[in-house]
Amino acid sequence: MAKASPKKATKSPKKTKSPVQKTERKKRAKKDPNAPKRAQSGYMFWLSENRAKLTKPGMGVTDVAKAAGAEWGKLTDKTKWEKKAGEDKKRYEKEMAVYKGGAGGSPKKSPAKGKKK
Repeated sequence: MAKASPKKATKSPKKTKSPVQKTERKKRAKKDPNAPKRAQSGYMFWLSENRAKLTKPGMGVTDVAKAAGAEWGKLTDKTKWEKKAGEDKKRYEKEMAVYKGGAGGSPKKSPAKGKKK
């Protein structure tokens, strides 16, 4: 009977970690509660109409979303919901123009990110 050769345990040299520099995160600007709601997509209009049909007892939120995505992908005629989305986008653009302060004017430009004066 042949003896199995013993395996040598090889130790890798310890790696020294470089000092990690902590960077400060920028605080997110608070959302203005008076700002208009964003426009919904055609998918979201479709989902609001069809969610009840897709949900089954015991399904989680992610399961419903996966099933809805699969059904939306199979649809061939999405014009009904895309039309609603287009109308909602126009509504949003009008409300944003009023919110920004110029019904026909261009929105205010913010300074370039990261540049300091």
